[in-house]
Parts: sequence; C-alpha cells; structure tokens
Amino acid sequence: AQETTVRLISAFAENGIYVQRLQPWIEKFNAEGKGVMQINFLGGPKNIPAFEVGNAVKTGVIDMALNTGAFYTNVMPEADFLKLTQVSIAEQRKNGAFEAINKVWNEKGNMQYIGRPVENQPFHIYINKKIDKPDLTGLKIRITPVYRTFFQALGANVVTISPGEVYTSLERGVVDGYGWP
Repeated sequence: AQETTVRLISAFAENGIYVQRLQPWIEKFNAEGKGVMQINFLGGPKNIPAFEVGNAVKTGVIDMALNTGAFYTNVMPEADFLKLTQVSIAEQRKNGAFEAINKVWNEKGNMQYIGRPVENQPFHIYINKKIDKPDLTGLKIRITPVYRTFFQALGANVVTISPGEVYTSLERGVVDGYGWP
C-alpha cells in the first residue's frame, strides 16, 4: 500500500497556543507514520474561516481539523456540549461515552471525534472597561454561540466573530471584551 497523506487545518491561528501544541504532535505522527500515513498541516483560518472548518470536514474538503464544537454548531448543534463535560477523554473511552459521541458525529457530521488537546480549562472574561458587579449591560462582548444566553443574561450585547478578529475588534471598538478559555 502507498503512503496516505491527510490534510489537516486549524480553526485557530497558526501562532496560537493550540496550534503550537499541535505542531509537535504532527511531527511525531509523521515520524512514526513514515511510509504509512502523513499529516499535511495546511494552516489556520487564513485558509478556511474558523466557522466554516466543520463543514469543510463534513464535506471532505479537508480530512482533519483542530476545532472546537462552538465553531461548528452550524453542522451539528450537539458539538457544543463537549465543553461542558467534566469527564476526561480517558474516562470517556472507558465508560462508553466516546462511542456514543462518535455515533452522533459519524451520523450528523461525517466526522470522527478523536479527542481534545486540553481538558478542564477555565473560562475567562476579558473586558476593557472596569466593572464591579456581574452586570455587563451596554457592553459589546465577542462570544461563540454556546455562551450567548449566559452573556445576554448579564446584559451584554453579543457579537460572534472569528478568534483572529478579536484584537482588531477591540482596537476599533467593535467589542468591549470577549470570553476565552
């Protein structure tokens, strides 16, 4: 059999921490997979916008993605629930959850869930205006869809933009802050 090459894209910027952690894994995979399988990393959202990566995997435009469920709820809303789990990937593999997740991913997204590079990561809110109580009334906050209800309950006006546009949006006053793990 010939060596197979799969195309991988990231929904996150190439210079971000998630891709920095991905690069050594790709190098190790390619070293161990020589002659069998290789991963061709195509880059980040400059190639395919973050919120279109899920559909690119579903339709076979690319083979693999480093992505978060929040960015492909347009393909399957269920993708967003993974961030709420308090069960490790290892435990998901043991208790049957991994198999159940992949049943949904296979059927609805034409995808295979492999895992997460980060577990139990806290969520932070960064705001460029001083607040002294849990009230974001009048502030424009960059969100992903899963956090819409939370931020709206705090009075915020919500804006969905790609991660790579957050800094520029803060500079230009499009948003006053954002939530990010």
